[in-house]
Amino acid sequence: MDKISRREFLIRGAAMGLAYAGLGLISTPNILEAVTEPAPLGTLDLAVAKGGDPASNTLKAIQALGGIERFVKKGYKVALKPNCLAANPPEIGSTTNPAVMEIVVKMCLQAGAREVVVVSHDPERSFQISGVMEACSMAGARVVAANSRDLYQSVPVLRGRLLQNVEIIKEILDADVFVNIPIAKHHSQTGLTLSMKNLMGINWDRRYFHLNGLDQAIADLSTVLRPHLIVMDANRILLTNGPGGPGQTRDTQTVIAGTDQVAVDAYCTTLFNRTPQEIRHIQYAYELGVGEMDLKNLNIKEISVN
Repeated sequence: MDKISRREFLIRGAAMGLAYAGLGLISTPNILEAVTEPAPLGTLDLAVAKGGDPASNTLKAIQALGGIERFVKKGYKVALKPNCLAANPPEIGSTTNPAVMEIVVKMCLQAGAREVVVVSHDPERSFQISGVMEACSMAGARVVAANSRDLYQSVPVLRGRLLQNVEIIKEILDADVFVNIPIAKHHSQTGLTLSMKNLMGINWDRRYFHLNGLDQAIADLSTVLRPHLIVMDANRILLTNGPGGPGQTRDTQTVIAGTDQVAVDAYCTTLFNRTPQEIRHIQYAYELGVGEMDLKNLNIKEISVN
């Protein structure tokens, strides 16, 4: 499979707008538009904050990337997607650390967001036991366990090799900014679950993904909805028995922030002594032109957090 050019990527994005018109929608949701505001000259591809507590690492990584104000403007609705698949406390390393979620909610509201919604297709019990529900609610966000099909909207997958359409959470489609906040961990089928794998929690029919080609489905989905910002929780990573755990963990005290989901995931493979090429959905997404997986081509800054 050949990696598509940037020009072809934009042309296909324009075609997506025409497809939405054909579906009778008044306009394409901003969250799905292929062309976004260019990054400031000299902007980092990845900011990697190490050595502090989860909240401090998160704050420093986002600040190094240009601050939350680069993405969130006054009056914006912001959708945050954690990983709350398993009903485990944060010590297990299978769910996004609640301290990471809390600081991102607070940063968005301080930047002037009119609303922050934390949403995922995960059990409400998992939101509760992981600590994400309490942390985010106390910080001022609305938390939604999207477990009813009427909370989803079908959208076409114009660049997919396997998927033709997916049903995506409406709260995310309605948002001005989408922030993906996964946790880095082992996965029994895909090797690792990182930012693109976390997007499975924004769609309704995950069973179809598993039955028909999980890695390609993940890559296809990544062509539809590209987060404005990815904040990868790698403070404690799950090395074995993922995605639910419990298993062996390692405290890496790291948060990676970036706008390219392929680049973020490619960097995260190094935390597990893997390569991006070993994780098939990273390779497939790269071939579809979603992002860059060669770390030598990326502007990466590592920050030591005291």
